[in-house]
Parts: sequence; C-alpha cells; structure tokens
Amino acid sequence: MRAVRARHVIAIGVAAFLAGAVYLAPAGLVGAALGDEGPARLSGIEGRLWDGRASLWFDGWPAGRLRWSFDPAGLLDARLRFDWRIQDPGYDLGGQGDVGFDGTALDATGEVGPILLERTLAPYDIAVGGALEISRLVVQASRDLVPRTVEGRLHWTGGPVGYRLAGREFRTDLPALDGRIDTVEGEPVLIVRAAGQDVPLLHVRLDHEGWAHIGITQRFTELVGMPWPGGGPADAVVLEVGEQVL
Repeated sequence: MRAVRARHVIAIGVAAFLAGAVYLAPAGLVGAALGDEGPARLSGIEGRLWDGRASLWFDGWPAGRLRWSFDPAGLLDARLRFDWRIQDPGYDLGGQGDVGFDGTALDATGEVGPILLERTLAPYDIAVGGALEISRLVVQASRDLVPRTVEGRLHWTGGPVGYRLAGREFRTDLPALDGRIDTVEGEPVLIVRAAGQDVPLLHVRLDHEGWAHIGITQRFTELVGMPWPGGGPADAVVLEVGEQVL
C-alpha cells in the first residue's frame, strides 16, 4: 500500500514539475518546434510557451495574429488542452483544441469578413459582399492528423455577388445562406441552402485525394438569374465542377 502511495505521489510530483517547467518556458519554443521547413511559420513571438502570441505566416503570406493559452490540468490526463484565437483584418476565429494519444480535436467559431472572401474567390472571377459566420466547426483527427470527422454550421449574411462567365460580367443579389457540414463515408460534405429553406442549392464534397466536387442545383441556377435549360426538380444537380484544393 505504501509503495502504491509513493508511486502516486511521485507521479503527481513529476507532473507538477513538468507543468511548472512548461509554464516558465519562453513562447519562442513554439516557433522552434515548427521550424522553417513546413508551410507555417511564427514571427514576433511574445509571452510564454503556456500563454503566448505571435504573428502566423502560411506559405509566405501573413495569416494573422495568433494567441494561445494551455490548460495545465490537461497534463494530469496525459492530454494537451488549449484555447486559441487568430485575428486578421479579414477574419476573427477562435476555439479550443485537445491533443492526446488517441488523436486530436479542434473546434472553431468566428467570422470571415468580405476582405478574405474577396481574396479567396478572386482567382475564380467571383466577388461577394457580406460576411461568413462559422458556428463551432469541429474537426476530429487521428494521431497522424488525418481528419476522421468534420462537422459544423456556416451562415453567409447575403448581399451582392458579381462574377464573370464566358467573358461577360454578371451581378445579382443573393439572400442569406446556411451551410451544414457533415462527414459522409469518411468525406466532408457541405450542403448549402437559402436561410429558412429546405431545397439544397450547392453540394460540396472533399474527397480523400484532396479534390473538391461542387454540385450546382436547378434552384441555384434560378436564384442567380440563369436557369438551367430543360427545367427539372429544384433539388436536382444540373452541373458539377471539381478542383484539387489540397
């Protein structure tokens, strides 16, 4: 019995020592751990490893100011739990993370503004107004960071949309849109509908090879003022396009 108690006390002491060491460690260790080989890099690092902030760069462009704060109690369960937030003129996102031997979980809530939306869609000759609201997007991944499930809710506030098609410029106003993300047969699937409506407008699926498949329904073509010839059910997918995004 005494041996068991002694081991228990030693384990608590080691955990407390590690927590104290990490708590006092400089935040620069996070940047050192990322290195210079991957797409993500930190600069302007301040604070401590346990509670710090830094400028995040991704593939050479500034991705915003990142803040993080770890929960020391997680070490007692052999888990790494933390809060995070990243802010940029184009977006404001935050959430929690949980890393353990069985995998990683990350959730995000926040808003993506028109600046980032415009930057993202510009290569496709699409311009949109409004903002995209993210309601607790949750990603569950394996130990090697392969996503297992993705779930979440999205809401676009609606507004003017401009796009180029066959060399011509088109403009229209779209209502607010709601999106729901679920995992179907191991692949993330996003269904977009007009707010308060049941008929799907877009089906978006990300396959295991990193290809995004976008299905456009008859109702969506009507909504943008270019109804698909031949008619058909409102929820029928009349056009599908794909692009490798990962």
